[in-house]
Amino acid sequence: MNENVNVMLAKEGNPDAFRSLYEEHGDRIYRIAFRHTKSQADAEDIMQNTFIKAYRKIHTFRFDRSHSFSGWLNTICMNCTMDFFRKQKRCRKTDQIPLEGAFKDPQSGNPAPEDRVESSQAGTDIKKAMSLLTPKQRLIFEMRYFQHMDIKSIAQTLKCSQSNIKTHSVRALAKLRKILEPVWGKS
Repeated sequence: MNENVNVMLAKEGNPDAFRSLYEEHGDRIYRIAFRHTKSQADAEDIMQNTFIKAYRKIHTFRFDRSHSFSGWLNTICMNCTMDFFRKQKRCRKTDQIPLEGAFKDPQSGNPAPEDRVESSQAGTDIKKAMSLLTPKQRLIFEMRYFQHMDIKSIAQTLKCSQSNIKTHSVRALAKLRKILEPVWGKS
């Protein structure tokens, strides 16, 4: 069945249509969450929260305002991921989320493009450098340079100003440049 038809049926309260949307998008949402948390349990929690929020808010989805249902779902996932980081910070469990293995696709039998990058020395260097960014800087960097989102879309997703996104992006790039310049300058 067509995704748009499933969205329309889900908006009308059809649980089978929403289940189809979950089956179609669940793995992708899990991979996004896993990329940020590197924890299967945390990624599953974020995925579950994403679909709970999507189910509760499906009536607000409008085809004329959103580019696609998957983009709308990505926004919810990113917000759930930021909520997860905020909760972790409040609980003082950790201020740094390690990105070791963050470029891996945990359930795929085929190597993802990120896996190919990881195999190179540059990928390894970037991962090490990214682990020194704050969680928000890593999230913005990933959205900007791996998901190719524009500043306005990132700001809307994270519910903050475009200038805030630009500031975090510039700081992340400066920090990465400072860390990587000595390593790559030796070549």
